[in-house]
Amino acid sequence: MKMRIISVVVVAVFLVLLSDPRAGAQDEQEEALERRVEELEERTRRLEKDVLKEHTRMLENMKLHLETLERNLAMVDYRTGRLRAMEERLDAFTIGGDLTMNLQGVVDNPAGRDGAEGSYSADLFLMAPAGLYGNVYFRGNIGEGDGVAALLPDAFSGPNADLELNEPRFNLVEAWYWTEFPIPSTRDKRLELSIGKMDPTAMFDTNMVANSETDQFTADIFVNNIAIEFGGDDNYYGAGVSVAYRFTSIYNKGLRVKGRVGLFEGDGDFRNILDRPFVIAELDIWRPYYGLNGNYRFYLWTNREAHRDLRAGSTDKDLANTGIGMSIDQELSTDVAMFLRYGLQRERVSPFNMSLSLGVQILGNGWKRGNDRVGLAYGITRVSSHYRDSQKDVNADYEHYMELYYKWWANNNLSVSPDIQYVMNAGGVSDNDMLIYGVRMQLAF
Repeated sequence: MKMRIISVVVVAVFLVLLSDPRAGAQDEQEEALERRVEELEERTRRLEKDVLKEHTRMLENMKLHLETLERNLAMVDYRTGRLRAMEERLDAFTIGGDLTMNLQGVVDNPAGRDGAEGSYSADLFLMAPAGLYGNVYFRGNIGEGDGVAALLPDAFSGPNADLELNEPRFNLVEAWYWTEFPIPSTRDKRLELSIGKMDPTAMFDTNMVANSETDQFTADIFVNNIAIEFGGDDNYYGAGVSVAYRFTSIYNKGLRVKGRVGLFEGDGDFRNILDRPFVIAELDIWRPYYGLNGNYRFYLWTNREAHRDLRAGSTDKDLANTGIGMSIDQELSTDVAMFLRYGLQRERVSPFNMSLSLGVQILGNGWKRGNDRVGLAYGITRVSSHYRDSQKDVNADYEHYMELYYKWWANNNLSVSPDIQYVMNAGGVSDNDMLIYGVRMQLAF
């Protein structure tokens, strides 16, 4: 029995001595390698899933951006039509129009009467090539209604810049010719001329974010710089001529610099056109930053019409108004853009001598409505000391203005824009505050 036990022990020891001690370690390495491969495969699957998700999101955003760009190219109201007619020669005859209807009401009206009022305007425009390098542009307008402005106390900015005409008849409000000259060459034409019955706001103080009362903000202060006393009639229409020169070549894709000078009739009645004109000069700079467009405009102007000296209370035919200003729009991303306007004018003849406005526009790609947009703006106007001295009720330093709108596209041609405006110290009177609500409907074709 003892011999059998000793034999088994000897055999076991012999087998242990013969066995390779690296075999167990190799098995462990193979198991660790298999686990590592499985981890890498799992990580690869997760990365593929994340990449596919990110690419899908990017493709969806690109689709929304393309839809927005296509809409912007397809929809042409009278303002975008004018810009196209002043940028390059048209290829074909174009006709278009738009109908804009506004309903606005007021709450807590300092003038004592709350309520709602309506107005509408309709535009029909025609553009056509004329000559080797030129275009002609005609626009007719009809409109009715004073809107809610008739219920409000005096303010420096009106609530609806679309109140052009209040008479049920068609008026030819613009008729002008634009052309380029082959200087320095037929391919790189830099000198241009515009002449006729014109609106100076079509060329000066423009802005990509805040410049169209039928498409963007509605209040006067966010459509143009209210610290510019534009020439022409009450709606700025009148005889005029503008000359522009682009200092940079078309081959320079990263910078465009253009200078423009305009001379317009002071009162828009087509009599004694050059006696007391409105003159303005502007320098426009366009430059993209990392693919985001930015436009910077700087201008100075003078209106030679006879003005009233606010302190003296008399009109002096030699007393003119002058001013300076700037208009800036800058894309912050593919969906967000901002604007800034600033202007100074002579306080001796103006109720306010400074106006500042700024705001943002957000496209609706973030909530799957790429053609919709939200706009939010704030403006401040400083009361001139001369005006305060001449008005016993004026006791505030600034008028404050805020506006919020949302533009919703119902279909390819119809948009609806709810709008809220809040005014503080209207007309420079303390506690002259009011809330203006409204909705705008626009049909463009």
